[in-house]
Amino acid sequence: MNYSRREFVKQGANALIVGLTLRNSALQVFAVEENVTRGVLPSPRSVSPNELDSWLAISSEGNVTVYTGRVDLGTGVQTSFAQVVADELDVPFEAVTMVMGDTALTTDGGKSTASSNSNRGQQPLIRAAAEARRVLLAQAANRLGAPVETLSVQDGIVSVQGNPSKKISYAEIIGNKRFNTRLKASIPPDNRGTMLEGTAPIKTGNFKLVGKSIPRVDVPEKVAGTWPYVHNVRIPGMVHGRVVFPSAPGATLITIDEDSVRGVPGVIKVVRKGNFVGVVAEREEQAIQAARQLRVTWSEGTRLPRDKHEWLRNAKKIKTEDTSRGDVVAGLAKAVKTIRATYKTPIQNHGMIGPSCAVADVRDGQATFWSGSQWIQGNRRDLAAMLGLPLEKVRGVWLEASGSYGRLACDDAAPQAALLSQAVGRPVRVQWMRQDEHAWAPMSPPTLADMQAGLDAQGKITAFVLEGWSPSHSSGESGNSVAWRLVGGNPGHTRLSGGLGGHAYDFENDRTTMHYVEELLRAIYMRGPGSYQTCFAIETFMDELAAAANADPVEFRLRHLKDPDSIAVIEAVAKNSGWQTAPPYSKKISNRRGTATGRGISNATTGRKAAVVADVEVNLETGKVRVTKAVIAVTCGRIINPEGMRHQLQGGLIQGLSRSLMEEIKLDQTRVTDSDWLSYPILRFPEIPEIETILIDRPDSEPDGVGETASIPAAAAIGNAIFDATGVRLREVPFTPFRLRQQQLERQR
Repeated sequence: MNYSRREFVKQGANALIVGLTLRNSALQVFAVEENVTRGVLPSPRSVSPNELDSWLAISSEGNVTVYTGRVDLGTGVQTSFAQVVADELDVPFEAVTMVMGDTALTTDGGKSTASSNSNRGQQPLIRAAAEARRVLLAQAANRLGAPVETLSVQDGIVSVQGNPSKKISYAEIIGNKRFNTRLKASIPPDNRGTMLEGTAPIKTGNFKLVGKSIPRVDVPEKVAGTWPYVHNVRIPGMVHGRVVFPSAPGATLITIDEDSVRGVPGVIKVVRKGNFVGVVAEREEQAIQAARQLRVTWSEGTRLPRDKHEWLRNAKKIKTEDTSRGDVVAGLAKAVKTIRATYKTPIQNHGMIGPSCAVADVRDGQATFWSGSQWIQGNRRDLAAMLGLPLEKVRGVWLEASGSYGRLACDDAAPQAALLSQAVGRPVRVQWMRQDEHAWAPMSPPTLADMQAGLDAQGKITAFVLEGWSPSHSSGESGNSVAWRLVGGNPGHTRLSGGLGGHAYDFENDRTTMHYVEELLRAIYMRGPGSYQTCFAIETFMDELAAAANADPVEFRLRHLKDPDSIAVIEAVAKNSGWQTAPPYSKKISNRRGTATGRGISNATTGRKAAVVADVEVNLETGKVRVTKAVIAVTCGRIINPEGMRHQLQGGLIQGLSRSLMEEIKLDQTRVTDSDWLSYPILRFPEIPEIETILIDRPDSEPDGVGETASIPAAAAIGNAIFDATGVRLREVPFTPFRLRQQQLERQR
């Protein structure tokens, strides 16, 4: 049976009870569904991307409901999406409601990532709004007896130019009715969402809302503590589950002693399927107790390497990619000076403050799950396959989780909850424990980069060579959940992503060799996957080359650039930071005893263009580094919401600073040893520096995201500043006090 949206509302799983206010919030799809059921909003008959009615609807009051499979990861796109749609339709911002990430109500939006939301997420919404405006104006021309070209629209009211009393509203034209208009839709093979084509002109200027700092619609309820996150989901009859993870990666189940939990109150069932083990109980604390008390015997797991970077160099290669320009051999041969260096980045956790959480209700041959997934449609397909259900019998509903930064491209909690719900025939909520999130979540994998370059007598780079090693950054994406692996499913992962390489410099002779190697731990992309690691290697190396050429780091970069956006962001941060040309290293002692200060620059070398200047203080006795100020400039196309963009720059840069100074997953030879915020610290509020943001608008270019972009240059900027302060060059992230002191001691020998 194929369920329509209305039928899903009427016959689907039990209603969600959030216990929180839904006032004024576009994301609370259940409030919208209730209106659909009552007939207040028109109910689109399908979620076909080829139907305009699948994208937006207009009520008899003139309110516009926009449906998108994209979701808001905390970046505020529900606000910016509403801005672009309202501008395209010429309706008030307050009239637009966003419905996001419900497989019964929205088309496949593809994977939601912070940056792709701003371009790929907006494109179909702008196109749908433009097509809707075209249809509305054609019908208004009919009703008003005036040519389309004589009509104008303001706040959803169509009037005849020169005769403003002759008017009709969008609500009068189509309120609670269907557009019945076909669109041409396509889904690119990279699964990044539906793209639309049409004949209506799209606005390129004269915006009323685009470019304005409209306050985010979600902030008031988040500040008040009334925003319904996925962790708040409660439905009638719901029970709680916990998963008992293997003792180590690769370990297999030998025995379970179910008698070990017979005395635990509220236990409903111990569930086993392959190597998947879970417990279900009436209350959450009972499930936690049972999971801790259940005696399970596992085999030995996969042996993990003592030195992950040495392992990378010798690991089995999945694929090697070469890109080149010119002749690097000849370029190196004519150099008067050759520089070599190796750069390392660690395994890192995404650091979700709220651990993975989902609710699933699998009964009567159908399933509904509530998830913070970044790709709810992909999760839906995976759950259908894992549960053995037809796709049309599975519904996924997105609610916001805590910041995921790529972690929830594969939501592990939803399939676990679904397996447990299927086993007990009741709705089950699964929330991971903190130690599970640190040990079993997919990680950002380690990378290794060997760099080599030649310099001529004038300090110009004659050849530039990068050879990199890394596992793919997407072996843990949707279809590769830990539950799917434990029950014996074939991950079937073939996509390679996150490779090292790519920059904006104009080198005559340039070669990158990227070795994708086998999986170490399950991996998933993390803010700027591959780009953060590439930028650290290339931009630190550029500073080393500048020092070898006895050149100023800013001037040296500009010497090798032609790209106007890269030049613009470097010049902007240099100017605003008060950059002064100085020798490569000059020790500066502040008024504080034993503290040296330094300044470094980094240029984001891939994707959107950004540059950062970081000021640091280094305690020469302890090796502790504190970033005191950072100036960041970015160019990312047309700016939709300037204040929202500033927030993303600040947040992205803060996370980049945290990753660069503190974050590193540690292993013994059997497992991840980090289990909490003490063993895996992140930047705290008192450690956040002053941040100055510079926005360079490109109104003639398509908009793009900046949250990832801001993270990318952080490591190199800090490392270069540390060198400026101490003369110590750190080539491995994070820049811990131990690593700095170790290098100081080696330098003194």
